[in-house]
This record gives sequence, structure tokens and C-alpha cells, in this order.
Amino acid sequence: MASKTEQTEFRRALRHSRAGKARKRQLQNKGTTPAFPIHTPEADANAPHEARPKRED
Repeated sequence: MASKTEQTEFRRALRHSRAGKARKRQLQNKGTTPAFPIHTPEADANAPHEARPKRED
């Protein structure tokens, strides 16, 4: 049987290693920035001429 000190140190180390794991996993999977459209027709219309996508006529 482990001593009380050994049990306490083990539990403390376990608690430290588990702290924030769920939050970190969620950030890894979903990220912090919400998804939003980058290339919208309005953004393309307001872009400078050089930055506009080439049209094939």
C-alpha cells in the first residue's frame, strides 16, 4: 500500500496533467475563429482591379 504522501503526490500530478485537456482538445478540433466566407461577391466587387479574379470570356 502506498503512503499518504505518495497518494497525494500522485493525485496532484494526475490533476495537473489533466487540467485543461478538454479545453485544449476542443480548441485543437474547432479552433477559436468562427467560420466565415472569405470570397464573397461583394468583396470581389470592392477589390482593386489587380486583386480581382480573372474572368474567362
